[in-house]
Amino acid sequence: MKLDGVHHIGVNVSNLDRAESFYTNILGFKVIDRYQEEIRHSLLDTGATKIHLFESPDLEFDDAITRLSEDGYAHMAFGINRKQFPQVMAELKKHNITFRGPLILGKGESVHFKDPDGNHLEIRCPADLNVHS
Repeated sequence: MKLDGVHHIGVNVSNLDRAESFYTNILGFKVIDRYQEEIRHSLLDTGATKIHLFESPDLEFDDAITRLSEDGYAHMAFGINRKQFPQVMAELKKHNITFRGPLILGKGESVHFKDPDGNHLEIRCPADLNVHS
């Protein structure tokens, strides 16, 4: 089997409008489709793949996210170039988003934060390993 790559990543959110605002206004992604079946959906273009937001207002997020992210390391990581990385931290601060970092992990440097529903997110660039050695 040879697949074409990742088509989209599904993310449960409790309030689609709030999540869509976060992912578009703060992270800069673009809404490319909205629709409703049993629940409301929003498909976002990230440039490399898509994020599919599923509105799940009755889902209990806290326990699931703790189990998946903090115990199991589930998260979404977005890339940026080294030159723009300082701007990422400035934007997060501007929007009063608490983050951890910058951290050197492996060959990358990253900041870690949560979306409005507590989903764990990372923005990562190549680390300048010569500066930190």
